[in-house]
Amino acid sequence: MSASQGAAKRVPNRWGEGGRLREEILCAASHLLEEAGSPENISLRAIAREAGVTAPAIYKHFQDKAELMWTLLDTVYATMAERMRAARQSAPAGDAWAGLRAVVDAYYGFAFDEPRRYELLFRVGPLLPSRPESIPHPMEHVLDAWREAVAPYLRETEGMSVTDDEQVAKLLWSALHGQFGLWWNVSDIARPNALADARETLLLAVFGRL
Repeated sequence: MSASQGAAKRVPNRWGEGGRLREEILCAASHLLEEAGSPENISLRAIAREAGVTAPAIYKHFQDKAELMWTLLDTVYATMAERMRAARQSAPAGDAWAGLRAVVDAYYGFAFDEPRRYELLFRVGPLLPSRPESIPHPMEHVLDAWREAVAPYLRETEGMSVTDDEQVAKLLWSALHGQFGLWWNVSDIARPNALADARETLLLAVFGRL
């Protein structure tokens, strides 16, 4: 089916619904990227065909493929951060440790539930053209969510050898991601509970509690 045929089957947006088309384009790009594994393996024409629009329609919302891909990456980071914040807010009020544990569990849940989208965070970014310096890296969404979870616990805990919110947030995030990387590469020989055990060992090593 050609792009023009796909576009013909799509119900046009009514006036003021351009935002919906933008989201449909992002969804189409996400689907193709999860299948292709690399931005280099998909084209704007393919994205347009998947979304059921003509290629020129994409340029009304994105300057080029690089901007589209950075926007897509931003939405995935933002989605993960939203889940982490929602988990923390659902924890018992005033219990900073419960909030931090809930965020850790939400991070794990995202990686397990949506492994393809999780991989996009760390595989797609390095393959994209450099961002303009004026645009913050999308990872700030998730880093902020980690800081927000770590800071209340550090403020109320005596005896912590490391008290810098950002330092602990980065340590926790990088260690958890590293555990996933190791587990995915050796999952065929790893014990079934190896990843959960590694998570508990990490929390015990960093915070001294489970």
